[in-house]
Amino acid sequence: MARYKVLKSVAHSWVHSFVSVMNYQRDDYVMAHLLRRAEATNCLELRIDVLRGMAGPMELMTRPMIDSIRGYCNDFGRLVTASGAALDMVTEATVTVRCRLGRRGVHLRNGHGNVKATARLVDDRGRAYLGRAEGTYDYLRPR
Repeated sequence: MARYKVLKSVAHSWVHSFVSVMNYQRDDYVMAHLLRRAEATNCLELRIDVLRGMAGPMELMTRPMIDSIRGYCNDFGRLVTASGAALDMVTEATVTVRCRLGRRGVHLRNGHGNVKATARLVDDRGRAYLGRAEGTYDYLRPR
C-alpha cells in the first residue's frame, strides 16, 4: 500500500540533495554555477518543474545546470517509489531556488553567495508537502 506521509520526506531529501555539495558538475558545485549566472544576469530565482523536467529562466541555464537538473528530475520517480509512495500520487513537484549574492547581506563576503530552496509536492488529494534547504558557496574561488 502506497503511503502519502512519505512525500514530505521526499520533498526534504530531494531539495537537500540538490543544493548540497554532492551536486557537482564539471568543475564546481552546481550552486556555485548558479550563483555565477545569477550575478552575471541579475536573475536571482531558479524555478524547476520536476515532473516535466523543465527549468527557467533560460538566463540561468548553463550546461552544468541543465545536466544537473535533468539528472535530478529523472531520478525523482525512483526516490518517490523507494520511499514507499507511487509516482502517480504526485500531481505537482516544483522547486524554487533563491540566490543572494555577496555584498548584498551583512553575513556574506564578496564572492560568497547563499541559496535558499523550497521543494513543493502536491498529492492527488490536493495536499502540499514542503521541503526546505539552504547553503552558502564560494562562487568566485579560483579553479
